[in-house]
Amino acid sequence: MSNKDAIINELQYIPESKLSALYDLIHYFRLGINSEIEQEADEDLKIDKYQCLSTIQKIKQEGLSGFTEINDVKAYIQDLRNEIS
Repeated sequence: MSNKDAIINELQYIPESKLSALYDLIHYFRLGINSEIEQEADEDLKIDKYQCLSTIQKIKQEGLSGFTEINDVKAYIQDLRNEIS
């Protein structure tokens, strides 16, 4: 018996008056899972505050002379990560 079948089987033992609360629990649990999946997909867009602070410190020390137009954002970010670490 699969987990899904076992869960469906257990539903028959839940009193009708409690099904609404159970539905809410399952529904919001599922939404939380979907949110986690979306966050994992957006991991590349996540901002690391420590790297940002280090970059700001570097700008303060060196001025803005090292900054030019950025053509390849991903390569530029990787270069910054390499410089900071």
